[in-house]
Amino acid sequence: RSLICSGDTMKFNIGLIKIHPEKMVDFESLKVNDFGIEELFINQGWKRYFDMLNGPIYTNMVKEFWMKAEVFDEVSARMEEE
Repeated sequence: RSLICSGDTMKFNIGLIKIHPEKMVDFESLKVNDFGIEELFINQGWKRYFDMLNGPIYTNMVKEFWMKAEVFDEVSARMEEE
C-alpha cells in the first residue's frame, strides 16, 4: 500500500488549536510529593528513555496532525485494514 496525503479534515483556523504541553513523567513533582523514584529508573538505565519522553514538543506539527486526523471506530478500523 502507498500512503495517501489528505487535506485538512477539520475546517477552522489552526491558530485556534491550543496545545497544553506536559511532561509525561514529572520526576520533580513526584519527588516533592515524597515519591522519589527517579533514581530507580536511572539505575536501570532508563534515564535516556524518560529524557526522550520529556523532550521537546513540536506544537506546529501536533496542530497539523490534528487538522488532518480522522477517528475510526473499531469496525471501521478493521474495514480500513482489509
